[in-house]
Amino acid sequence: MDEPRILIDTSVWVDALRGRRREMTEAVRDLLNRDRVVTCDVVVAELRVGLREQERARVLGLLDAVPRVGVDASDWDEAGDLGARFRARGVTLPLTDLLIARVCLRHGFELLASDDHFRSVDGLVLHPV
Repeated sequence: MDEPRILIDTSVWVDALRGRRREMTEAVRDLLNRDRVVTCDVVVAELRVGLREQERARVLGLLDAVPRVGVDASDWDEAGDLGARFRARGVTLPLTDLLIARVCLRHGFELLASDDHFRSVDGLVLHPV
């Protein structure tokens, strides 16, 4: 059986690429070396917004080598519905994180994330560090 693909959340990419958290840096490196990483439009867009000029070419080159999954209309719809369910419980999650969770659920990806709110998404499998 093939190992599941891992979608890496934006905050983990930032920590790993800037060497902020050794365990995240090592986990990302290991997953990349084992060709288990995928990304999605939302994560790429978030990273592009925050890239420093001196790291832009290096990081974008790395991301170009990672398989990328698009976000389609059903993802937007389901992310909105997921957000509405959370809001009904008095919790507001960022739309970008709802989209990332939805992409993982649709494709059966695990998510490597450091944000605790992802633990509340039913059916979402978080990749351990």
